[in-house]
Amino acid sequence: MTEKTRSSRFGSILCLVAALYFFGVVAYALVNSAEFANGTARLIRYILAPGAIGLALALCAAFLSNEARLTVGLSAVSLLAALFAFEAYLTIKIIPGRLGLVGFVGDEVSVEEYKENLPPGRTMKHVNDALDTQLLESAYLAPMPGDKMLLCSVLGEPVTYTPDRLGFRNPPSVYENDVSVMLLGDSFSEGFCLREGEHLAAKLRQGMPDLLNTGHRGIGPLYQLAILGRYGPEFQPDLTLFSFFAGNDWRNLERELEKPWLSAALDPAVDFGPIEHPDQSELTAPVISGWWAETTLSWGDYLRAQRVFRNFLALQKTAEILGIHYPKATDENPVFADVLIRAKQITSQWDGEIVIVYVPTVSRYMGLVAQPFIHDPLRVLVKDAAAQAGLDVIDLTDVIEMQEDPASYYAPDSHFNEAGAELAARAITEGLRQRNLIEQ
Repeated sequence: MTEKTRSSRFGSILCLVAALYFFGVVAYALVNSAEFANGTARLIRYILAPGAIGLALALCAAFLSNEARLTVGLSAVSLLAALFAFEAYLTIKIIPGRLGLVGFVGDEVSVEEYKENLPPGRTMKHVNDALDTQLLESAYLAPMPGDKMLLCSVLGEPVTYTPDRLGFRNPPSVYENDVSVMLLGDSFSEGFCLREGEHLAAKLRQGMPDLLNTGHRGIGPLYQLAILGRYGPEFQPDLTLFSFFAGNDWRNLERELEKPWLSAALDPAVDFGPIEHPDQSELTAPVISGWWAETTLSWGDYLRAQRVFRNFLALQKTAEILGIHYPKATDENPVFADVLIRAKQITSQWDGEIVIVYVPTVSRYMGLVAQPFIHDPLRVLVKDAAAQAGLDVIDLTDVIEMQEDPASYYAPDSHFNEAGAELAARAITEGLRQRNLIEQ
């Protein structure tokens, strides 16, 4: 084989290797077309653009001269190698901050005192799934009361709290007076990876001292409705804050509808169950101890939970910096309006008010290219559903966007940091005062 022939084949191979990568992007998007080929922007980003690049590289492999073929192939593979090297740098850079999601702690730190409650990464939905819960009235909606919980870790140091007598993150004094405000929500409301006094509920209490926080990780709209139906009539708050996180609550709703015990919350005749289950700790203990036996609080847990390898192949972090990583598409879901209407019906039993709080994702504020067009459709769907239910929305999107560095209000794990919780609390409090729902 002549050197010219070898050079020609090498150039063709390089072009085709690069082309196969882009065709792989297209194939993955087509297999998951509901999420990545839905709408013009995603169609261009995940189908047409990589498909055109892959086709161009394949044509170069077939029709260019030997020298040009080699030049194009070397350039394409070198560019991909540089992008993957940059992606590896970004992935390694964020891992220390993200390890807290699985509660990574040093060898010298004992976690024995936390093993009576949920391990990091597990939710009350997981508990009810493991117990094969069928009826809402028998479901356990809050973590184990009084048993200290490992929420996450920061650089190997545990962040913990002790759930109150009902299993939520509140000071014991919250039950000494009438509850005036109830906060519903997921890990943003719970105050994920923030210590006492740093999280959203603690900041809100500066203006609303009688606030009951019922937030917990993994909760979606239907679960929030179940909590409102169970605990709302007991405390009859003047005001209920119904949080919606743009990152996963729409998808959470879809999954929650598949659980009969949760979808039952939409039934006006459903029994929401008692606010306390005396047998909770006893019946959930085998499930929780089994999870702790499987949990290593290690790098391995993180790598499995975060799909690091898949995201690496997708160059996700690099795309985020460029502003071309788009969230999965969201279709209309009329059930969300039904959830809000049902929530309003529940609070009307004691003449209570309810307000929606819209929490945007950090990805909205990342990237060299502004991308509100890819995030706003969900925002519009939420506001339309609230309008159908006759409810106001306090939208945190613009408040955060007005800051000099919006992304700096989020922690490495993509939840609010203390500054973000402070900013959100101020915006919510001001929004409620403007609506005359709390005292000036």
